[in-house]
Amino acid sequence: MKPEWYGVKGLFRWAMKSDRTTRSVEERVLLFRTTNFDAAVELARHEAARYCTDDPKANFFIEPLDWWDVYLIGDEAIENGAEVYSRLSTTTLDGEAFIRRYYPKSHDHVAAR
Repeated sequence: MKPEWYGVKGLFRWAMKSDRTTRSVEERVLLFRTTNFDAAVELARHEAARYCTDDPKANFFIEPLDWWDVYLIGDEAIENGAEVYSRLSTTTLDGEAFIRRYYPKSHDHVAAR
């Protein structure tokens, strides 16, 4: 198979070393050039291990939640404005209710005006 671009979204928990309480959950979308969805997830897992390497000086740690969502970008050139990730959710919630439910106020929401 010919390598193509994939966007892989992963979730990561940031927690305090002292009491293991969660402080944040980070959503990251990374690009990988590979041959299929499974290979993209494996590359994401390897990158996550590097990303979550313990820093002995930090009072927090980061761990992958082993939740991955893959999006095939294709073999098109990556340039300004290129779509690198998209997820369509089926819902009956209106826009504001959806944001409140899935992207609570603790998550920075920037609206284009």
